[in-house]
Amino acid sequence: MRNEIKVFFTRKLRDRFHLYRYGIILAYLILMTLMMPRAYRLNYQYEIGKKWEVAPLVAPFDFAIYKDTDSLEVERENASRQILDIYRRDTVVEEQVAQEVDNVLLSFQSAVNSFREAKANKDTLRQRQIYDAMVQLDLPPFEDDLFGSDVNTLLENMQSEARIRVNKAFQKGFIQLGQPQDSSLLYISIRIRSGLERYHAVKDLIISPKQLKDWLDGLPSTLPTKINQYLNAVLLKKIRFNLLFDQENTHLARERKKALISPVKEKISAGSTIINKGTLVTKDEAERIESLILESKRKEGEENTLLVFLSQFIIIMMITGIFFAYLWFNRPRLYFDYKKLALILFTFVIAVGAMVLATKLTNLAERLSDFSPNINLSYIYLAPACIVPIFISSFFDHRLALQANILVALFGAVLVQQGLEFAFVQICAGTVAVYSLKKLRKRDTFFITLGYILIAYCTAYIAFNLLSKGSFFEINYRTLLIFGINVILTVITYNLIYVMERVFSVTSDLTYLELLDTNYPLLQELARKAPGTFQHSLQVANIAEATIKEVGGNALLTHVGALYHDIGKMADSKYFIENMSEEDKENNPHDQINCEESAGIIIGHVKKGVEMAHKYHLPREIVDFIQMHHGTTRVEYFYRVYLKLNQCQAPEAEELFRYPGPLPNTKETAVLMISDSIEAASRSLKNPTPEKLKELVDSIINHKIKDHQLEHSNLTFRDISIIRQVIKKQLLSIYHGRISYVQEEEVA
Repeated sequence: MRNEIKVFFTRKLRDRFHLYRYGIILAYLILMTLMMPRAYRLNYQYEIGKKWEVAPLVAPFDFAIYKDTDSLEVERENASRQILDIYRRDTVVEEQVAQEVDNVLLSFQSAVNSFREAKANKDTLRQRQIYDAMVQLDLPPFEDDLFGSDVNTLLENMQSEARIRVNKAFQKGFIQLGQPQDSSLLYISIRIRSGLERYHAVKDLIISPKQLKDWLDGLPSTLPTKINQYLNAVLLKKIRFNLLFDQENTHLARERKKALISPVKEKISAGSTIINKGTLVTKDEAERIESLILESKRKEGEENTLLVFLSQFIIIMMITGIFFAYLWFNRPRLYFDYKKLALILFTFVIAVGAMVLATKLTNLAERLSDFSPNINLSYIYLAPACIVPIFISSFFDHRLALQANILVALFGAVLVQQGLEFAFVQICAGTVAVYSLKKLRKRDTFFITLGYILIAYCTAYIAFNLLSKGSFFEINYRTLLIFGINVILTVITYNLIYVMERVFSVTSDLTYLELLDTNYPLLQELARKAPGTFQHSLQVANIAEATIKEVGGNALLTHVGALYHDIGKMADSKYFIENMSEEDKENNPHDQINCEESAGIIIGHVKKGVEMAHKYHLPREIVDFIQMHHGTTRVEYFYRVYLKLNQCQAPEAEELFRYPGPLPNTKETAVLMISDSIEAASRSLKNPTPEKLKELVDSIINHKIKDHQLEHSNLTFRDISIIRQVIKKQLLSIYHGRISYVQEEEVA
């Protein structure tokens, strides 16, 4: 144990790829846990309008039934509207206005006296200056003839009238409307002092300058008419609002009123039965159950939130650990490839995130209709969870997709708690998706798969509910509509596959389907420049695909890899026997060069194939087929010719006659190596008989094993045995006509 820990800290943590992998896993676990709702859940599930299926629910303690959020908010808003807008009297403004009016009248008296003195002296310039000064004071137009001979007495009367009118105006109240209030305001509350307020009707107040003018004009006066109008004009310009809206105290008063509204609807005593088994769950029962949940959560306190987080983290870690264990024992290369591992975990995050988002729709549904299943069991079906097995099968293989589908079902079950229904339905639908995509050869296969998924969802859902409820009438058939939306969302989400290919540097089956088309430019060029190699590749592709299907591997990848494995031969096609005509064979270009050069040209087709693959942006997986289909084997023909010419003396550098490798590291690349060698060798048989073909297959496979070419391929003895049988069967079907012809000729 100590040695393992030492290796972990001294070696693995120094490797940046290990750090990437551990960082991705840790980020995934934290993100998944954060997405999970921290809400307290009881150990049962229910739906409004359905029967209570479990034992009677008894209150474990005293608790209150709370009003639902919407009705409580409406009730509080109605209560707050009972509080009138509060206004305060601004006494400072009242004093300022009274003083300003006195000052204006004193200034006016001084101006009139000065004007008359200037007029008596015939000083027109001085008269003009006094008139302009009055205009600058924002006073009405100056008319000397209005005041008669005794200006001082008249001014005293004006001051007395002004004080009376200002006091009356402020006592009546000049209110400032139009900011937080609307035109329908009927009553207000005027604060006299702290704790003392009086109600006033708005119609009894002055609410606008126009009303102020009309009110002033209606007051009795002992002043001459024009003087009275003049005084009112002055007051109209100086009197300001003295009743101002008190927003802070209004808000506080309304909040206090809201606080008086109790959120409690009724109280339940400990030991009381909340709902009996078989009773229909109504909104009232649902309120009692939800109130029990809230009270249970409140009793647990903040420690419960941390505890729930830790428990969810552990659960997610254990579920994901199952998947990692599968990868470790069955797909170790995938586990150690941090990019592909990140892709797989990202698909889980997408699916679980969609499920969490779908469950959030319950609150919205409660507002819009009576269709509000508790703990979101129906709405979770909106999440296109089948996208996980579809993605995994498209990028990797179907066995891995089946495993991933089970994990998604477990995540959903954890999300809704006791979600046995969801787990069952999701496993059924996801499994159908995987197997229907297993023979993906056309794009329309995906849309056929969507139909199968919809049928699987509906069938599994109805079957499970029929078993649990025992009646067709109690099944919520509106959930079938949700399944339809799920399929539509799956189509939309499926477009992410192109983005994920670019981001995570992986290749999906859809890309392989594009490369499978013989009209692809690179295959067209191969058929034109090296027709023999093209036909050879087609034959090898058929043999390799049939073989890998029996062994267990990616048949589509193998077929595509076989089509492109010899594209490097286009550069020097005339040097490869399958592209030589009878005339070319008589004038073999290899006769013009030495054995080392011939071997270099033959071996060079691998390097040139890789260069061409990069030029056409072929996926990395296809490049592996090009590099590995010869492994590190020797160009045996030219090697033996070299020995013969040099009297059996081995070359100083045998690497001149060996392919650079690497060795095949997957079943698919190993099967291609074997199929390629056998198909090429079978062409050299002059009289192919069943015995010769079987002997050829055994000989080549034994040689590959003896030459250590299959050591990294994960092929077992059982796989080798199956490969022998399948390839023999394939060759016999290919050469059936020639074999029959030869045998008949020999009999004759």
